[in-house]
Amino acid sequence: MKSKLKFAYILFRNVLIILLLLEIGLGIFYRYHDESGIDENTERIIASGLYETDDLDNEAIKEIYRELREQDMQWEPYLHYRFKAMNGKHNTIYENGHRKTANPNLKDSATAIKIFCFGGSTMYSSGSRDEHTIPSELATLIHTNFPNKNVEVTNFGCHGYTRATENIQLQRELVKNNIPDIVIFYDGVNEVISAHQNNEAGTPTNAYNRKKEFKIAHSYKKRILLMIYSSNLYRFITTMQRRLFTNSAYKQLSARSDALAPSIAENYLGLVKISKSLENEYGFTVFNFVQPNIYSKKYLSETEQEYFKSHQYYENLYKLSYEAVRKDSLMIKDTTFVDISNVFDNTEKTIYFDFCHTGEVGNKLVANKIFPHIKPLLETKTKDTVTESKTEQLTETNN
Repeated sequence: MKSKLKFAYILFRNVLIILLLLEIGLGIFYRYHDESGIDENTERIIASGLYETDDLDNEAIKEIYRELREQDMQWEPYLHYRFKAMNGKHNTIYENGHRKTANPNLKDSATAIKIFCFGGSTMYSSGSRDEHTIPSELATLIHTNFPNKNVEVTNFGCHGYTRATENIQLQRELVKNNIPDIVIFYDGVNEVISAHQNNEAGTPTNAYNRKKEFKIAHSYKKRILLMIYSSNLYRFITTMQRRLFTNSAYKQLSARSDALAPSIAENYLGLVKISKSLENEYGFTVFNFVQPNIYSKKYLSETEQEYFKSHQYYENLYKLSYEAVRKDSLMIKDTTFVDISNVFDNTEKTIYFDFCHTGEVGNKLVANKIFPHIKPLLETKTKDTVTESKTEQLTETNN
């Protein structure tokens, strides 16, 4: 009996040692794999010709995606998370979590005409250099047309943010008396993704993870499960399963019911109305831009066709929810609501590096589409008249 117990103990100990060594070894491998930027996905992006018109060599492209992998988040009240500061070669994030924007018109922040740009990773402009994000391209257009104006463009974009989160971002700035003159919302993609993930419109992206983590300090079961699901061994096993049974390293998702689309549209429209009420109170102008995606591009390149096929489970939700938003009477009458999902219809070039994120050429085309809508305001506004208008409105409200 003692010999059997001793054998079982030795066997158990050796298994634990082997698992520990595997976990450490896989951890070292995945750290290199994730941060190197030299994997199948990056090589595929390079081969797609996405950056062929830009002044970027292959090593610079790898650096861009390596920095994306190195980005980290920190807890932020009401928002769930925000970016940690980062001083990369191509991706710069300030201490407040905002990405660096090229602001050639900025002379003095205190007196500048302020433009706030809200959105998810597409507004952040993943896969692009600081100088070629959508906000930076917009700032460049402003400088070309109004070289003497004092204008500051701020990029509030963050991975996974939805319109609900962005509204909270705006409200927090207003509470701090950081009042903009023009507010740009660039949305649509994450509204569908979050609804698809949670099978419910209006929830934050990755809300299911936050639910699993809730009160984890009070549950040994949750701690153990989280340790297992976040281990390198679990990642290796699930990746191998997908490669063997789906011929893909990535999780294959299924389509959701089309009945979810009206709820997505209704939730988005409700959040637009909330931002409009803030517009009236504080005297700024809100623009709502419905963003493009792979399903709205008229001519798909060969690479984009592959993205389309691998993410086709999203297609109906995007088409149906977008159409429901377009048909809403408020949106039809509101000139500050602009559907730019067709912005890439005149190009057959590769614009996307997945089903929704665009390269630097795409960012420039989006900025070119946005600029004419804010140009009339910039033609007439100076900071003095803007400040005076706001003061008058707030005084009337207080009286």
